[in-house]
Amino acid sequence: MEISLQVVERIAKSLEPAFRFNGSVKQTYMNLIRYFHADPAFDGRLEKGLLLIGPAGTGKTFAMKVMQIYRTIDDTRYFHNGVACRMNYDIYHVNEIVRSFMTGGFDGVELYCKRYVACLDDIGSETEQVKHFGNSLDVIGHVLHERYARGLMTFGTSNFPPEVMEKKYDDRTMSRMYALFNFVVVNDIDYRRQ
Repeated sequence: MEISLQVVERIAKSLEPAFRFNGSVKQTYMNLIRYFHADPAFDGRLEKGLLLIGPAGTGKTFAMKVMQIYRTIDDTRYFHNGVACRMNYDIYHVNEIVRSFMTGGFDGVELYCKRYVACLDDIGSETEQVKHFGNSLDVIGHVLHERYARGLMTFGTSNFPPEVMEKKYDDRTMSRMYALFNFVVVNDIDYRRQ
């Protein structure tokens, strides 16, 4: 674990030179390292993805960027329908996904529904219902439904706790979120205000 933490810290400092481990940040990264190494000590279920939740500015998206690089060291994989798939992922902001639907309809969001591994950034901050030529859709709910139905690995970040998301999304979508994600709480200071 100490070597892994040193590597993670080097990656983080290459992206943000002011990065520092403090107590809660270190614990979050230790849990993420365990997850990406399929360590049984991970606090959750390894067959599910990750949803980092916590207040704005606490480093959730940054942590997923760090782990995006870190996971390439051992080329971590997960099994999908009996096939080992690389856990390569890109991070897509939910507003980018919504804009893709607004301009391209269902074809515009197909990439986000089919990619073996994807990270949806800032879940819950998107416009709830958008239209494309008269089709009204909860775009992120649709993407989550499709990813769940296809058994795809999904990561995400959100500023909202589950009880707030339950007011935004319908029961079906929330049920899919609980099936897709390990909810990882990130409690720390707002680094953007430091």
